[in-house]
Amino acid sequence: MFLWQKYASSIEMQSQIAIQISHDKSLTWQAVGQRINEYAFELFQQGVEQDTGVALISKNSLELLLLYLAVIQLGGRVLLINPNTPLEKIDDLCLDNQIEFYYSPVEKKLINATALYFVERSEKTLQSAVTIECDLLRPATMTLTSGSTGKPKAVVHNLKAHLDNAKGVCTLMHFSKQNSWLLSLPMFHVSGQGIIWRWLYKAAQLHLPTEDFYFSVMQSSHVSLVPTQLQRLLSYLQQHRNNTFNTKGVLLGGMQISVELTEAARKLNIETYSGYGMTEMASTIFAKKSDDKCGVGQPLLGREFRLEGNEIWVRGAGLAMGYWQNSEIVPLTNQQGWLQTKDLGIWQNNELIVQGRLDNMFISGGENIQPEQIEKVLKQSDDVVDAFVLPIDDKEFGQRPVAMVKFKDNFSQSAVENLQDFLQNRIERFKQPVAYFPLDTEKCQQDNVKISRAFLKKELKFLLGK
Repeated sequence: MFLWQKYASSIEMQSQIAIQISHDKSLTWQAVGQRINEYAFELFQQGVEQDTGVALISKNSLELLLLYLAVIQLGGRVLLINPNTPLEKIDDLCLDNQIEFYYSPVEKKLINATALYFVERSEKTLQSAVTIECDLLRPATMTLTSGSTGKPKAVVHNLKAHLDNAKGVCTLMHFSKQNSWLLSLPMFHVSGQGIIWRWLYKAAQLHLPTEDFYFSVMQSSHVSLVPTQLQRLLSYLQQHRNNTFNTKGVLLGGMQISVELTEAARKLNIETYSGYGMTEMASTIFAKKSDDKCGVGQPLLGREFRLEGNEIWVRGAGLAMGYWQNSEIVPLTNQQGWLQTKDLGIWQNNELIVQGRLDNMFISGGENIQPEQIEKVLKQSDDVVDAFVLPIDDKEFGQRPVAMVKFKDNFSQSAVENLQDFLQNRIERFKQPVAYFPLDTEKCQQDNVKISRAFLKKELKFLLGK
């Protein structure tokens, strides 16, 4: 029996609130179970069954959530796709991943998959649920990697991996049945799905954001945010000082987390947790209660790690079954059974410090340059909101670093000069950017969550007139 079925049939739990849709609208566990059954019935009628691939192409919504669980209840493979993805690319993704059906609330006509439609049905038609036996080891979800270095790969997880990952996060952050978690990140990211499985693992409440997103953040006991969202939350709180803040824990991830930002949150009595995770591990791998150190703590319950040549290797709770390729699940671990993350890290003061991506590193005049190291120093300036470092070609040095910066005030030559002065004694000369460009965080944000380096590279080319 799937967890939502268990809760829906429990006399003790069926009348308890499972999903808070808005201030005055909610669903009990019994209602959630019924709604999932309705969707499962409709899916089954249209041909979805065990091992069928189904793509859901939508922004977060109650409908998307219930459909996601309905496909799993039928034993299907559910692939979530960003609705902003170009239609041709969606078609290719469906073909590559053996997707037979798709659903989108906005009409999309695909060649390689059949559209699903839903109509209202009476309860009499739905007396028996369409379901299979719950198998925690069956392939259930397919989550796309970012695809920044090529075609996105679909990472396949079973339910055990999602629940094992959830257990570690819930333990660290003291998330219990009495708490609520806001669905604050897109479900087509593994971090968004992680929220769902924590909710289900603890039979807690799931809150859906209202139009005033940051007010919704304040109403949930737990929330997942990327640093950009936390920065906006702090600005929101400065403007709405009379609002009560109910959040007990904010889980941060998705990029480098500055100590200055978490300290600013702490001064407002917001408790943050600094985390590090990845799609292949079903979300969070390391996390800690944020402090004055820039690390991400120790591995959570059931996770293991090792450092090989400064590359982070991981395994354990949350590890995916593999990548979906040519109708097969291809293992993603090496011969020793470890996942090589391509992330660089060091172990210092009894915690992991993530230093950046192997594939972001470039060579300038024979010296290895890790952009994230320079970015960290740039963000220490009181004048800087956000910064990214990229390489540009150079005849003498091969490549040189340049910076795209968002200042607290307008981008100007004087702001750049002040920042250059700030860097003088803080970083080696060959690592200091040779040019600065304005950073439009809204324009360069991927899926309204994190800054896309691939997009930044395109933007830099445009700015350079190439």
